[in-house]
Amino acid sequence: MLSASRLYSFLDHKNGFNIHFLEGQKLIHDLVLLHPMQGSGFAYFRDTFLGILPIVFFLKPGESLGVYIDSNDPYFRLKIETNSAGHTRTLLLPEEFNYFPMKITGNVRVTKIFPGNKAPYTSVMELDQVNTKDVVNKIFNDSYQTNSEVIVSDIADQSIMVTKLPSLNVNSNLDDSDSRKEYIKKNKAFFHDIFEEGLTDIEKIVKAFEDKGFGYLGSRQIDFFCPCSHDRMVMNLRGLYSGDVDEIFADKDTVEVKCDYCRKTYQVSKSEVLAS
Repeated sequence: MLSASRLYSFLDHKNGFNIHFLEGQKLIHDLVLLHPMQGSGFAYFRDTFLGILPIVFFLKPGESLGVYIDSNDPYFRLKIETNSAGHTRTLLLPEEFNYFPMKITGNVRVTKIFPGNKAPYTSVMELDQVNTKDVVNKIFNDSYQTNSEVIVSDIADQSIMVTKLPSLNVNSNLDDSDSRKEYIKKNKAFFHDIFEEGLTDIEKIVKAFEDKGFGYLGSRQIDFFCPCSHDRMVMNLRGLYSGDVDEIFADKDTVEVKCDYCRKTYQVSKSEVLAS
């Protein structure tokens, strides 16, 4: 049985970098079961999913985040929604999408929701033939304005995000420290070894990074969770189709409604939709 996936955070205080390691093997296993895609489409789904989820580290308690990629060339819609507790849901449409795009034209929207009914923050970034692997890093650097880069493993269902910290947050003598790219290059072999080991055990993962000199900051579990419910499905149908109820039910008393995110099905009756 696979261990629950977790996002680990480490600090390289000497060099002024945060390292965030996503162990996502259980997540991708569950993703296969939820969205039975195959081929290049699923490979793109996997890579983008593993690339974006380290963003959970930046969420404060009670905050939620949605990342929505609307690509027009090639055409697809990717949604990833997560929160500070690591509860995540995702969707790629069309379901038969089976292509790994090299470049994307469209836009990406990032929406951050705060606790206490505060107004959400939304940023929209245009994509004009942007390299696929650069889209995730564009989100971190342009929307979140962090000096970050994500490396998605080809070996294991894992990823690493490297974030260069402002000098005022670490050692004040780091003005001449490595750039993000220089730092990644110097640690390339270590990152490769971590991916190759495919560790899932918490103690072994922490030890592997601590042996390299990183300070362990903590971790949080990342899992799939969908807040859909029967009542929500009724409300959705009521709001979208209240004027065409007869057409929707087509002489039936109930219809089956499926959640696009988690694939759970609900039986919704005509009387429920018509109820005030």
